[in-house]
Amino acid sequence: MKKIVLALSLCGLFLIQSCQSDDSPSGEDEKVILNTNSESLNGRIDFTGSGVLDLVTSSSISGKVAETEAGTFPMSLLAEVKPPTYDGKTLMATHVDVKDNYVYVSYNTQGDAYLGGIDIIDISSPNNPKLVVQAILPNVDISTVLFDNGKLYITGAVDADSNKVATPAFVAQMPLQSGLLTKEYTLNSLEGYVGTGLAVADSKYYAVSGDNGVIAKLDKNTNVLETTIPVEDLRAMGHIGNKIVVLSGKSGVKVYNAGTLGLESSFTTSVDVADAKRTIDFQGNNVLVSQGSSGLGVYNLTTGKLEQSFAVPTDSGDQDQNDLVTNAVSVNGDYAYVANGAAGISVYKTTDGELKKLGTIDLSGSSNYVKSVGDYIYVASGNGGLKIVKKVTVSSIDCSNFPTYNGGQWLNVNSGDNFSYQGSASLQGINVNQNLTFCGSLAVKQGININSGGVFTMKGSMAQGNYNSNSNNFNFNINGTFKVEGSIVIYGNLIMNSGAKLEFLGSNSEITIHGKVTKNNGVTITGTYKDTFNKLK
Repeated sequence: MKKIVLALSLCGLFLIQSCQSDDSPSGEDEKVILNTNSESLNGRIDFTGSGVLDLVTSSSISGKVAETEAGTFPMSLLAEVKPPTYDGKTLMATHVDVKDNYVYVSYNTQGDAYLGGIDIIDISSPNNPKLVVQAILPNVDISTVLFDNGKLYITGAVDADSNKVATPAFVAQMPLQSGLLTKEYTLNSLEGYVGTGLAVADSKYYAVSGDNGVIAKLDKNTNVLETTIPVEDLRAMGHIGNKIVVLSGKSGVKVYNAGTLGLESSFTTSVDVADAKRTIDFQGNNVLVSQGSSGLGVYNLTTGKLEQSFAVPTDSGDQDQNDLVTNAVSVNGDYAYVANGAAGISVYKTTDGELKKLGTIDLSGSSNYVKSVGDYIYVASGNGGLKIVKKVTVSSIDCSNFPTYNGGQWLNVNSGDNFSYQGSASLQGINVNQNLTFCGSLAVKQGININSGGVFTMKGSMAQGNYNSNSNNFNFNINGTFKVEGSIVIYGNLIMNSGAKLEFLGSNSEITIHGKVTKNNGVTITGTYKDTFNKLK
């Protein structure tokens, strides 16, 4: 039977723990191989691309325009998680879910082989994510993962011929121990070639399978398949209130009662190309639909009316136009993040009842899936693995006594100036010759210079620089005094010249330095602080 996208297996598969290298095949009888070796796993955490990111506001991704005003969406790329490899094959990141301090990432493999995996990433230390466990499933592709109440739900596909099952599509339930993988899970076969989506509601959970597939309802406690409804070309599903909402690539959105799976309403969206993975999400009474080459559609869930539509960002580079498609959408409060393949991640914000585009996060590779939870934006980029983007935010410091910064992308404080600001700002650089206080969230892409006699007090959160840059223009240079109350991340080099002072205020300050630290004569560091990578000792 020809593989369409992903893979399955038999009920009660057992996970056999192993600490072999990613590329080393295990015994033929091992259905799932666990790796908990922290040294080998964290070799897949890559900081080399880390640093402050721009939110591009021009319509063309590669034809960027220089902005004169400071941005208001400070963020940085924390790290990238390289995809696992097995038996000479590189897996592809397909989906992400998040619960508390754990990020669950699923993988499959292109081509005829069925080979999948699951990663669990610990983000309890936000600026130093750790890969804590990896599962390789030699005979199973995984397309979707979903955490709920101590269990991990997965969908995907398996080689039906070798596993002697009627159809490749499946849905599975895995109990977790303290958020981590356990040694067994139970699978249910579904009609169709691949499981494509999941949802949970009360005592039931739901799945959809793709071409020739079904909507399925299962009991959480017994894992018994209770009901299936055939629907053509199912791509995604979601749960809102007492409704289960599904997306078909041919017939659009269908809304079902979660209890009875009775059809309540349906409406058409754009017709999509076969076998392409898409997602939906909800904001208020609207459902946001990723529509491939047709971009993002915002539909009223009650009436089916198309409220807004957004085209895929254009690109003047040499990318294949087939790679410029809207693959996924994720809603986080007033914000919506849209994965547009080679065109990166578009950021929208609801203002006066309508989504308005803020700009695009220009990331390397193809953005195939996006999930935003809290301050994080997780982007699955196929063979590029997972990218972890974090908004620079602060919530515990009162900044109300300062005026909002509305200046340019270069903040210069001349001799005799005494400036105090608040807000969320994204800048290109800072040069301090006298007194500057900034309270809030700040991202500085290039260098910061605190010259002799200059005092820069940062209250809140700040990210600066780029890990990869060897230019002196991206260094953080202290000749005067830098005072910190909050969290500071320096992706490049910190240079403390003779007489430089670094003062940590309060009892909860933290500094993370990825680059080199140079301390010349007469440098003083005072206060209570956490040094993530122990670079200041």
